[in-house]
Amino acid sequence: MFDRRFVLAALALVVVPLSGCKIVQIAEEEAAVPAGFDASGYAEGIWSSQALPYFSESARPVTEVIPAIVADLEGAGTSYGYRAGEGSPWSFVVNGTGEVTAKNTESRAGTLEVAVDGLAEPVVVQIGPVIRGNGVRDALPFVSFKDFVNQIEYANAGKALTALAYQAIGTNAEAVAVGDTVTFTGAIAVSRPGDALMVTPVSLEVAP
Repeated sequence: MFDRRFVLAALALVVVPLSGCKIVQIAEEEAAVPAGFDASGYAEGIWSSQALPYFSESARPVTEVIPAIVADLEGAGTSYGYRAGEGSPWSFVVNGTGEVTAKNTESRAGTLEVAVDGLAEPVVVQIGPVIRGNGVRDALPFVSFKDFVNQIEYANAGKALTALAYQAIGTNAEAVAVGDTVTFTGAIAVSRPGDALMVTPVSLEVAP
C-alpha cells in the first residue's frame, strides 16, 4: 500500500515548478514579434512627398559646389553641404547641365562624364545599374540613423532610396549617348579631401 504522504510530496514537486511558468497562446507569441522593417515601403513613403522636393529646392549649381569642395572641403560643407554628425561624410545637393563626353558601361557601375561650362574637368554622374554609396540617403536631413532600430534597417533604407533614384533615371540613362546634352540633379558625398567626386542623380533629363 502506498504511503499517502509520499504521493502528496511527489505531486508537490511536479506542481511547484509549473507555478512559475507562464503559458502563452501561439497567437500572442506571434503578435509579440515585431514585423520586419519594410525598407521599400519606407522609401516610397517619403520619395515623392519629401525626397524629390528637397532635392529640387536645395540643389546648388555644380559649377559653384565642386570648386568649393576642391578648395576647402570643410568650408564648402559649411556653405553648401549637410552631414549627420562629426565624422559623417559631407553631402552636397547639386544640379547642372552639360554635354556627355563619355559613357562608361564596361562595368555595371556605369557612369557618364558630363562637360559643364565653367568646370575644368567633366562631372562624373553615376548611371548604374550598380550605384555606389548612399549619397541619396545621406543628403536627406530628415532620414536619421536615430529613427531606425539598428544599422541594418538604416542601410536597407539607403539601398531602397538608391533603388528609387535609379528607377527614376534608368530609362534616360540607357538612352543617352555621347554628344547629348543632359540636365541632372543629385547628391555628392565626400568623406575627405581628395575623394573622387561623383554625382548620384535623382533626375537625369536628355535634351531633345
